[in-house]
Amino acid sequence: MSSKWIAGLAGIVLTIVLTMGLGCDKRAGIKTETLDLEHKKSCPAAEAKEAALPAEKSAYQTQIKPLTTAECGQCHLSIFEAIRKQGGRHQIDCVRCHREYHVYNPRKQNYEEIMPDCAWCHVSATGGAFHGDNPNITPCLSCHADPHKPMAIPMAEVEDYCAMCHTKEGGEICNNPSKHTTDVTCADCHAEKHGFIPECSACHESHSPEVQMATADCMTCHPVHKPKMISYAEETENPVCAGCHGDVENMLQKKVTLHTEVKCADCHPSHKEIPPCTRCHGEPHPKDMMLDTSKCGTCHGIAHDLNM
Repeated sequence: MSSKWIAGLAGIVLTIVLTMGLGCDKRAGIKTETLDLEHKKSCPAAEAKEAALPAEKSAYQTQIKPLTTAECGQCHLSIFEAIRKQGGRHQIDCVRCHREYHVYNPRKQNYEEIMPDCAWCHVSATGGAFHGDNPNITPCLSCHADPHKPMAIPMAEVEDYCAMCHTKEGGEICNNPSKHTTDVTCADCHAEKHGFIPECSACHESHSPEVQMATADCMTCHPVHKPKMISYAEETENPVCAGCHGDVENMLQKKVTLHTEVKCADCHPSHKEIPPCTRCHGEPHPKDMMLDTSKCGTCHGIAHDLNM
């Protein structure tokens, strides 16, 4: 049997099979459609259910919900990031401040009308301006330049107004003149950002090589806004005092007496206070000699360099 004859026979068989298959599919489709139609006729409930399905609503028939803060952030990403990183108490829903949005009209120039008013939330106890009525600070944006990061205050631009809010600190530094009053400004110390407190060592060396002093140690004696109003605790160690009073420390160490072991703060509970000798020594001499204790040094020298 030749190969041509075999190929021809195979083609005839394939044609017959395909014809039979297509015929079955068509008959099955006709039969299925007929059954569906008969089912609907015999079951009115199914037909009614299909008719009752609601038509798809137009977008303008849908009730739109207010934008969420996250949705605002999808377009206003830089502002969202500013609030997220530096917003502080302004990390609230955008719509609490922006009651109207996307309504600016260049023709109307209505920017001021649609912007939030700080006084909606920020008022004083008496209902007035939050920081008082001084015209220099009434415009909130003069200090709080960006309401999305309200404490990012441009210090160099507002240093003339610091005392208007920081009245306690302003009073201390003005009423107690020192180089902190005459030689530096608020921004010189607090330049990095509002609320930044620098280390004293940024400008000042430690008083004593024997004592490693941090800012907290410095401020036990020198309140920063009135540094000459020196105060200290009873337990302050002598090397701290020696940082300024090195000559006194040298005398006490050169001529060792019972005074050498006494803490400076025991005799001088307040800075520059010079106590009478009788506070510790009573009246060891006749009464006529003790009438004027300022003359004790005539015989005994000074307390830091006693003549024995």
